[in-house]
Amino acid sequence: MGGSGSTRRVVVEDARDEDVVTISEAVVRRLQGQPEAYEAIPETKPTAPPQFFKPETFESKSSSLLTKDEEDFFTQKLQELQQRNAALQKLTNEEFAKAVQEVEEKFVKTTSSPICQDLQLKVIECYHANPTEVLNCASVVDAFTTCVERAG
Repeated sequence: MGGSGSTRRVVVEDARDEDVVTISEAVVRRLQGQPEAYEAIPETKPTAPPQFFKPETFESKSSSLLTKDEEDFFTQKLQELQQRNAALQKLTNEEFAKAVQEVEEKFVKTTSSPICQDLQLKVIECYHANPTEVLNCASVVDAFTTCVERAG
């Protein structure tokens, strides 16, 4: 139901005369009950979109579609929505700025000078001097750890 593969094509041409409508011969044959003759229909691209109304007629009708009260009502609603949108935009911007500030406080590192650099060098030298006996460096590592804890 509704799944037939019918490919009927109806062509209605506007002759720019209000009382005349031209139809294709295939439509005439179908209306007369004659079998369709399948012929190649050349593809044509329209040069301009078809107009189904006269623009001046549409404009005059559209201006009279709403009463003054309805137009005022919708204008008021539009202004309220714009104000609400502006308030939400401001709130969103403030929340975003606050979130950016929090992220910067947590993750942006400040540049500072190295701490306990002399003890760090002594730890590295001790590990290089004692590659198989790292416990010999315990006192230097303890001194470095204490220095870092005091600085932090």
